[in-house]
Amino acid sequence: MTKDRRTKYTKTVIRDAFYELLLEKPIKKITVTDICKLADINRSTFYTYYDDVMALSESIQNELFENVLISITTDHWYEDLLKLIDENKDVCSALIGPYGDASFLKHLIYLGYSNSMRVWDKLYPKADEKVKDYAYSFISGGIIAILENWVADGCKDDIEYVGKLLYGLSMKGISVMEEGAEQTELPTGKLPVD
Repeated sequence: MTKDRRTKYTKTVIRDAFYELLLEKPIKKITVTDICKLADINRSTFYTYYDDVMALSESIQNELFENVLISITTDHWYEDLLKLIDENKDVCSALIGPYGDASFLKHLIYLGYSNSMRVWDKLYPKADEKVKDYAYSFISGGIIAILENWVADGCKDDIEYVGKLLYGLSMKGISVMEEGAEQTELPTGKLPVD
């Protein structure tokens, strides 16, 4: 086996062990020893590639973020993001799961901030900056919740369906920018419930 192939293999077994452990316990409770036992490597091999467990996690996340930055520049970025998550289901399940990094999805979504603002500036040139910031926070919170549910369910729903859902809900959410928040009428009376 060549050195490059051996390096790639070693990093893969380290990462796979990390994903498996992250599904079982919080990242702060995962040790280098845990990873090495599961990956069947010695500690010096781990330290050849990573300083500690957090450095491993950051390395994995940074690779994903680089791929996201490439995908969110297209018109169909919702579907591209979903495809990326589906293709990296093992790592995303671990990072988005109950013991994952809570900031991972937020960081992932906020990578699209400047792209969204650029599009919104074209669609709603008169929209107030504060309204756009609030809208992005609101919409990104919804996107995060949908992605968490989708991943927790094993990414079973069709990517195109979930992508259209994300797009449709997002477009409805930003429609307040057309007239401005001050023009939005609040409901009066009771909400229609059975």
